[in-house]
Amino acid sequence: MTLLFRICRSAFIFLALVLMLPGGQVSAAKSERQAPQSTTQKPSTPVTPPDVETQKIEAPTESSKPPATFTNDTGSMQAADVKALLTKVRFSEYRINDLLTDVRPERWKLADATMESFKQSLQSLHARVTALEEWRAQFEQRTDSLYLGFQIYAAINSVLPRLDGVARSVAEHETAGYAAQFSAAGGQLFDLQQTIGGYVGSLLKNQDQLLLGYQHDVASCQQDLSVAMRGQGERAKPMRNTQPVRAQRRSSHEALKKPGGSGNPPQQGAKPGNNKSNPPAKGEQKKP
Repeated sequence: MTLLFRICRSAFIFLALVLMLPGGQVSAAKSERQAPQSTTQKPSTPVTPPDVETQKIEAPTESSKPPATFTNDTGSMQAADVKALLTKVRFSEYRINDLLTDVRPERWKLADATMESFKQSLQSLHARVTALEEWRAQFEQRTDSLYLGFQIYAAINSVLPRLDGVARSVAEHETAGYAAQFSAAGGQLFDLQQTIGGYVGSLLKNQDQLLLGYQHDVASCQQDLSVAMRGQGERAKPMRNTQPVRAQRRSSHEALKKPGGSGNPPQQGAKPGNNKSNPPAKGEQKKP
């Protein structure tokens, strides 16, 4: 009974204390107990991190290279136009050869020396026209050749003055109309030469531009290669200073010295053991 009485009395005291506490303190105690739990809870929605600015790395710019200028290798005219021009040159050759067949210097009253000189002029003109035909045939196969274009230009240039000389002789000993035909053929050939000269000049200009472009490309390649190879090669290593090894010369005294102590070598044919020194010369004898 005593134990039961004590338990009842403790419960009554505890209940009285609970009833005596104000309501605010009880609620504050409850909030203090719930606060740690609320702080330990994780947020339901993830927080997005702020945008971080990244550094942009640009590719290294290439070294400035001088632009190489390349033009059409055919020059100022197409291949078909050049062949049409060479066809006109061929017609001029036929016309000149046709006019030369009617020249009869035997009917002219000329001195022997003058006749011989005129015949040499005709032969020279025929030879120059034949050379023009050969260069023209080669140039028709390679219309983009600067060398062949120059050769046909030079061949026409050698035909014109000789044709003019023949035309003057014909005008002096033949009719004026016949001489005018030579002049007309020469004028037509001269116009064709000027056109060919312009075409050859365009080919020469293209070659000059190509050469300039190649020079720029070579200079640019050398610059890029020097930049790429910078620091790649091995550094120069210092070399140790070494004294040069010289061959030692043996003195005549050491060469003639023997292990037995004799200073003179044995003479050929001398017997062993008979090693006597030669008598002194007259100037070397001792004075009494």
